Amino acid sequence: MTGGGVVLDPFCGCATTLVAAETLERQWIGIDIWQGSHNLVVNRLHDTVGVFGKVTFTDQPPERTDDESTASPFLRVKESVKEPEGQRMSRAQMYEFLLAQNGSKCQGCDREFDDQRYLELDHNTPRSDGGWNHISNRILLCGPCNRLKSNTYTLSGLRRQNKKLGYMRQ
Repeated sequence: MTGGGVVLDPFCGCATTLVAAETLERQWIGIDIWQGSHNLVVNRLHDTVGVFGKVTFTDQPPERTDDESTASPFLRVKESVKEPEGQRMSRAQMYEFLLAQNGSKCQGCDREFDDQRYLELDHNTPRSDGGWNHISNRILLCGPCNRLKSNTYTLSGLRRQNKKLGYMRQ
């Protein structure tokens, strides 16, 4: 398929996508923050596909034509929150502390285990949602609960999901 499409490569680097676009006779736009990419793109296009015409280069950001409103107001920028002061615990120390506090019981489904090795150290609030890597945000879960929770649920969300699925011990 040739012609018609415009290819945008916002990280054009060494011009691989631009060479492919040129080969397919498509218009293209390549963007990169590395100023040296301009020369690399021009040289690669010349050497690979024989393009030697004018390639426009600018180091100025484009002029905004909108009202400067947020393009995606539903996307939130995560704030960096300072973790609590105090002694930091190793993973092994957190694991032992939580075992002493809760026993060999999964905090997601309330199942008791004979062997503590069935329990895995996890975060209550996932790190991807800004959760701390601190003992106040750590829990012990069995493997199935840990996989179900992933980085999607908090502990309370996992427990609600387990109840809905009928996995909670009565």
